Amino acid sequence: WFQHIYTEDRQNLAVGAPAVQSSTYNSLGAAKNAVDGNSDSNYMRGSCTHTAGYNSWWRVDLRKPHKVTRVRITNRGDCCAERIAGAQIRIGNSLAYNGNRNWLVTIIRSIPSGGTKTFDFSPVKGRYVNIYLPGTNKYLTLCEVQIDSRAATNDNFDNRLAG
Repeated sequence: WFQHIYTEDRQNLAVGAPAVQSSTYNSLGAAKNAVDGNSDSNYMRGSCTHTAGYNSWWRVDLRKPHKVTRVRITNRGDCCAERIAGAQIRIGNSLAYNGNRNWLVTIIRSIPSGGTKTFDFSPVKGRYVNIYLPGTNKYLTLCEVQIDSRAATNDNFDNRLAG
């Protein structure tokens, strides 16, 4: 018989993709730093993002919709690890409200200082992945964001046993 095979695509969809954020604290904290392929968690080395406050958000454009199944986030390690608490991972195709009303996948409770946490979930289709931190005087700092998807192969696989 023929079977449809699903494979895990472990290619990081986010690396090098266009990224934007609500504001930028200073020149070291650009949005693109979270998708540069470098998970260095020391902010002063220039590989982390940093917003300037109120209702902070960060968004990556995957350029086309994907069935996203995993987001991995590396938190800042030189200070301020608690700032990530309460951030929401949202995925979808809308840019209304800067994408911050797309499908809510999870709320981040904590990520250890300098640590990387993996969030696995059922596939959510979307072009945009947002990290949204609602509230006043809240800074969002991300040192790396990796995004994986599950893709169905288009090939039929002949699964007959030799006899």
